[in-house]
Amino acid sequence: MGLGIVVATETSPTPHLLHFVISEENARAIAENGTFVQIQNADGSLTVGMIQSLRRTNRYFSSTDVVHGSSSGFAPPQLFPAEKWDYIIAETKVLGIFRNGIQSRSTKPVLPGSEVELADPKVLERFIGLDQKGLEIGMLKQMQMPAKISMDRLLQKHLAILSISGGGKSYTTTVIIEELLKRSPQEGRPALVMFDVHGEFSGLESLNGHPKFRHANVKVIDGSTIKLATGTMKSGDFLAMQPAMSHAQARELSRAIAMQKRKDKPITISTLKQQVAAMEMNNLVQDALLGWLTVLENIGVFSYYEEPDLQESLQPGTLLIIDLSNIISLWSKQVIVYYFLKRIFELRRERVIPPTITFVEEAHQFCPEMTVSPTKKIIETIAREGRKFLCSLVLISQRPVNLSTTALSQCNSHLIMRILNPHDLNYIAKTSEGITKETLDTITSLGVGEGLLAGNAVNYPIFVQIRKKISRASFDEITLSSESQRYERLSPKIS
Repeated sequence: MGLGIVVATETSPTPHLLHFVISEENARAIAENGTFVQIQNADGSLTVGMIQSLRRTNRYFSSTDVVHGSSSGFAPPQLFPAEKWDYIIAETKVLGIFRNGIQSRSTKPVLPGSEVELADPKVLERFIGLDQKGLEIGMLKQMQMPAKISMDRLLQKHLAILSISGGGKSYTTTVIIEELLKRSPQEGRPALVMFDVHGEFSGLESLNGHPKFRHANVKVIDGSTIKLATGTMKSGDFLAMQPAMSHAQARELSRAIAMQKRKDKPITISTLKQQVAAMEMNNLVQDALLGWLTVLENIGVFSYYEEPDLQESLQPGTLLIIDLSNIISLWSKQVIVYYFLKRIFELRRERVIPPTITFVEEAHQFCPEMTVSPTKKIIETIAREGRKFLCSLVLISQRPVNLSTTALSQCNSHLIMRILNPHDLNYIAKTSEGITKETLDTITSLGVGEGLLAGNAVNYPIFVQIRKKISRASFDEITLSSESQRYERLSPKIS
């Protein structure tokens, strides 16, 4: 469909920018920020661009004298066809050249007077890098075509999902998980792990037995049943959980662990404490070690066995939801997440579990930029090295500026929902590829369920309307008014 004509201005056309005039009413109804367009060149190639801003103008109303005269009682609109002088100027970013199925960068400006058309969906699909067999997370906004994203491109080099609270992070995460669980054995099914901080994702268990998820298996692990196998841990793991532990204390603890393992008996925090108490060492070191071990023992999750058993539980097409909502202490949550992340990474390096994608909700709490956390080092390690072992991360955060720069910069794809905080926006601009000032301005006005996908997942940033999810979740129904009404019904009446 023809949208308008390229015009020559003081700043365009250039190899990277062009302006075109939209005058027809039907074209105005279609063209908006984010719309993809194409221009046929004389050599048979196509110049592909994206509208990044629209400006409406009218030569008649651009004259202050005429408008002033009209307001004074003189009515020139009756004498001049002012409505016919109304048009829209579309500023368009040139994305590249498409010729014979091959895309390249633009090195020449288009010819003024060239007709601008709505981009052909087949051309656009190949130009953006969509995949017909990919994850259908929604619709390409403005173009009304499915946004099917390659699983490898979206997730192998890690993904960050960023938004304000209530902007649709959990909803979008659910849709991505559903798409992964839909995959058949022939398509290849990774194992999935979700660290559910607020208990929002347990509703995904309803997918078990659903006709669209015949090959899926969703397991919810209650935080109260979690057990961490002390015997799989080294002194470095204890040091990560207790960063204030000195190297001398870690060295003596390593000796105690080795002595326990030689006994060939199950190792627990209690047996380690007994071993440390029986060893010859500096009294101050011994007392400090016993104190650290007691603090860990008081969490109540360390044992001689692992629950859930990751090697047994992580199978193709399985989603393991570790529900941490009933654990109050952030440090306790960090210890648990550290243990399981370390184990997942080790098991993937040994190739004893399938390729695994781990979703970390409230990632800024587990991998903060400015403070020390038991989980920070392991998340940064997986972010740097995980792609080599097909151990992928999805970091979900409402405060990107508080999230580790190292971890966020290693997420090669970003799915950005609505964000208002200017510090977060500036931070995203520095860490996300291909995001312009105009794009940042659009992010602040995104609606719930709308997102910008940028980075390795696509050749160029695209706006996506997230599809309707299939499963139900706790965040679907709870509102302030409904919960207040429920409490009124259930609470005893006070006379």
